[in-house]
Amino acid sequence: MDVQDVNVPERVRKRRRRTMACTQCRTRKLRCDREYPTCSRCLKSRTPNKCTYEDGFLWQQPTTVATTSFASDRGPTMIPRADHTPLDTPDSGIATGSARTEPPQANDPSSGAVSHHMQPINHHPHPPHHHDHPSHALAPHFRGKPYGKDRKERGFLETVLGAPKAAVNQEPYVNTGLLQRPKRSAPEPDLQSSRVDDDHVYEEEEDALTPSHQLDLSPRIMMRGRETRTRFSGSGILANLVAQFPDIRSFAEEIKLSNPILSQLRPDLERVKRGLWKRIPLNTPFPDPTTESLIGLLPSRGVVDELIGLYLTYIESTHRVLHVPSFLREVDEFWALLDTPGAVSPAFAAQLLLVLACAWNLADPSGLQSKNVAELKCYTAVNWVLHAEKWIENLHTKRPEIVSMRLSILLILARNIYGMKRSQSWLAIGTLVKQAMMAGYHRDPSRYTRISIFNKEMRRRIWTTIVELDLQIALDRGMPPSVQSFDYDASPALNIHDDELHENTTEVPQSRPLGEPTDMSFQAILSRSLSLRLQACSLMHSPRISCRYEDIQRLDWELNRHLSRIPAWVTTEPNDLVTQHKVTLWKSLIETKLAQTLLSVHTPFAIEARREALFAPSARSRMDAATRILSTQRRLHETSRPLSLCMFGEWTLHAYISVCQLLHSTESDNSAPFSPTSSTSLLQSLPGLPESLLTLVETALVSLEARSLLVTKGAKDYFFFSTIVALVKARLWPAQAIMYKQQVVERVLSFTQTLFSRHASCEHLGAPGMGNFKTNQVAAFTATPGMVPVMPADFEGMLPPPHLGVTPPGDFDPFLDVFDWEDLTGMTFPC
Repeated sequence: MDVQDVNVPERVRKRRRRTMACTQCRTRKLRCDREYPTCSRCLKSRTPNKCTYEDGFLWQQPTTVATTSFASDRGPTMIPRADHTPLDTPDSGIATGSARTEPPQANDPSSGAVSHHMQPINHHPHPPHHHDHPSHALAPHFRGKPYGKDRKERGFLETVLGAPKAAVNQEPYVNTGLLQRPKRSAPEPDLQSSRVDDDHVYEEEEDALTPSHQLDLSPRIMMRGRETRTRFSGSGILANLVAQFPDIRSFAEEIKLSNPILSQLRPDLERVKRGLWKRIPLNTPFPDPTTESLIGLLPSRGVVDELIGLYLTYIESTHRVLHVPSFLREVDEFWALLDTPGAVSPAFAAQLLLVLACAWNLADPSGLQSKNVAELKCYTAVNWVLHAEKWIENLHTKRPEIVSMRLSILLILARNIYGMKRSQSWLAIGTLVKQAMMAGYHRDPSRYTRISIFNKEMRRRIWTTIVELDLQIALDRGMPPSVQSFDYDASPALNIHDDELHENTTEVPQSRPLGEPTDMSFQAILSRSLSLRLQACSLMHSPRISCRYEDIQRLDWELNRHLSRIPAWVTTEPNDLVTQHKVTLWKSLIETKLAQTLLSVHTPFAIEARREALFAPSARSRMDAATRILSTQRRLHETSRPLSLCMFGEWTLHAYISVCQLLHSTESDNSAPFSPTSSTSLLQSLPGLPESLLTLVETALVSLEARSLLVTKGAKDYFFFSTIVALVKARLWPAQAIMYKQQVVERVLSFTQTLFSRHASCEHLGAPGMGNFKTNQVAAFTATPGMVPVMPADFEGMLPPPHLGVTPPGDFDPFLDVFDWEDLTGMTFPC
């Protein structure tokens, strides 16, 4: 009896002990993680402003929480949210759980909040997202006070958001706190439940996510620099997927440390990475171009005619800029007036140089040289672009007209073809869109009687080309397009041959059926899906992807419907190789552009398919779109060199790395659950499928090598993708990992040797000339018995601290900053 009398008061005292939780969680009898100023449950419920704590909250925290800064603020009974903490209401459309604001300093009394380094240690296994590592930041801006005691860490966090060099960003793309699932409310507390021990709380139940539920996603972005001098890269597919290879950096380090030849050849590899053409052709000043100087740059008539033919077949047929009969007539008039330069239009001379530059890489250099009297240098086409660009900059056109529009489009195409000013393409095309709108090209010209039928059609062609080019560069850059379909009402151009339209046309020609190939077939078919692709690009590259998954499925259905409606375009002349190449290129490019949009739409969800079963269709669609792009690239690579070069674009790299990421994640995450119908299940159940996918990837790598040999810069990209495919193969077949690492080194050396050999007689190599590549470095490497063992971790003290994920200055730098995402995410390739 005495024992019972003693036990009863103890039980009463236990019931009266206040639960260490916020008022919301205590009222609902839910387990609270006691995070200040907002617990994770209040974040998920999207009511952060209601998360308050009683006066004794801070004294109940673990000893790791600094409470001295709150000594002067403990007057009120309830501790509200700090005034400087942003409050996001459910109507704002922005979830608080995804906000990446920089935490205040731990010892700053004015901060009013607890430092992220000093948060209480809880026992639940899944910490909320706002406690992820700062290098995973996704916010489009950041504040000026870096945190972290280590100086190098502060510099790293201040200059690189997203840890691009470390290639480690494993934060789920879909923040589970942002999936607005309907939640079952906990039972109302009654008298009986109030006597239950306070350690027992109701767990919140969540319904399964369905396609009709609202999603709120925060796309991955990149911000480099500091303070007000920064560079933003949007949520491009490439940046999203590279983060899924956390072991790529260590793999590259193993390759370099096992092959001392890479360190020996570092100066030469550095020159290749920076671009062999950069020193002299790109940086040599020249006077302002004149009509005479532009004419003097032109090659012989035979070279001009061949390059014009290539341009009309492979470039103009997919980017309608010119009226071909009028252009060919102007070319003949140009040669007739060549003896009187004063009568020649300088605008036409600049336009002709850009046309020739666009087609230069599609021709055989030896064949061109045989038709030209003077020597054609390796950077002849680059000089054409530079001189035409400078002439256009000095033009100062107050009222743009169709000639200036053509020059701007051709200049953007030419610079992208040679990898020049890749990061400025988005700015240039945005300016061109606004210039065209100022000239009224976005409004249908049928409203205006003072415009001839010929010019009405040319305005429609030019506007559609500008919008398509803007959309393509926006997709490549990870940025939203400049216009949407509701911003213009210009109708598509007629599906006719160019010779059916001329300057004196008085009656509108009859548009031909879409199944009949004409000079406008490519633009006519592609423009049918333009509005849909603009909508998809704007949705996926907005600051918040707010939609339902059924909207994504609807986009998928619409895009696949356009894929099924691509005409067959049967050619009547079996021996007409030019027409056959045109039709092949049209069908391949339309299919690939639609597949790239599918990649853009499905990639964010496909990454999360292993965590969320709802997104399994995106994983399958992403795999189908990627293999479609790579299969098309392989087919054209085996058909024709010009077709392969015209077909290679940013979409090829997206598909390349999508397949590699799929193979890499399948092997490295066998413990994760997956749907029986997912793409990973197919890889494991179908024998030989990984080998077939890698064959497509290897062919794309060969195409990338061929293109990289022709541009001003591109070796870094080739090195990177060579390493990616070797990493995937080493994960799939670990027993042969050494051989795959050797293949990377051999590819790097072979590429560099080939590039130096092509320019062995060029003066722009400078004093070093070919450097160490005067001898065959590939043969020297293959003669080595094998790779040396990986050097110890303290090798000459050059390895960085493991917790920083940064590469210090000096010799230790895997493949010469090949993992610099600032360039990788900004690549724009020609169509």
